Amino acid sequence: MTGREAIHKVRSVRMVAPEYPAYLAAMAEQALAHRRFGPKEEQTATYRVSGRIELGVRGWLAARVPLLEQRVIAADVLYRDERSYVPLFLELDAVEGEDATPRRIYEVKFTSNAGALRRGFAQLARARHILSARYDPVETVLILVQADRGDLVLDDRRLDDVAVIGSDDLPGVARLPARALLPVAPALLSPFLAAEDLVLLQRARDEGDANVSARLERSAAVERGEELPARPRGPRLPGVTLSFGDDTPEDEDQLAQSPFAALRSIVSDPGP
Repeated sequence: MTGREAIHKVRSVRMVAPEYPAYLAAMAEQALAHRRFGPKEEQTATYRVSGRIELGVRGWLAARVPLLEQRVIAADVLYRDERSYVPLFLELDAVEGEDATPRRIYEVKFTSNAGALRRGFAQLARARHILSARYDPVETVLILVQADRGDLVLDDRRLDDVAVIGSDDLPGVARLPARALLPVAPALLSPFLAAEDLVLLQRARDEGDANVSARLERSAAVERGEELPARPRGPRLPGVTLSFGDDTPEDEDQLAQSPFAALRSIVSDPGP
């Protein structure tokens, strides 16, 4: 993490709805920055369904815990090595609480990649740090909707301290583990998804299976001592706001269709 990315001080922390005018204006600015990098790439089924998965998870969660409409963190932050505060927005996938006061924050990952889980926990830790400037310590939960049809395997030593929990652990439990992972089977989201979303979900899981197979083949090639070609990475996009999901999409860990993603989609389309 560079000095520009490390937060030194935080002030004016509040929770706002995704329709908050200042947030929409900041997202529009960020979306225009994306457009300057040229036309968007062809969207995979995983990319297209990820936003619907997020909505489905919110519906599934709302049947179990009270969710807030205010799920965007707004704050002024002072970055290390900088001299003035700048506005920062973090859009959370779901926030549990009452009277606009967060109790638990949730990040949704539709993925089969352990790297996506590591990023998810890092995102949650960052959000919890900012919220701590105003609110009592909030709990964090990373929700995994597995994008392939295999079993959950936490084969990354950096996930050794992750505790897998069940949906019954959410309501009424006073304290959750520090890094709680809640797997949610795609079938549980069916009541909250349209028929066309379910079709797209199956296509996305086909992509997930293919991605897992490709990773296994690459790992086997490395073990055999074969030299693999470098995998191209997209440019790091500028902007003053941060929204969970605004990283360049990688394989099955694609950009969720938040309001930010919708705006980016609009401004990326040059039209007729």
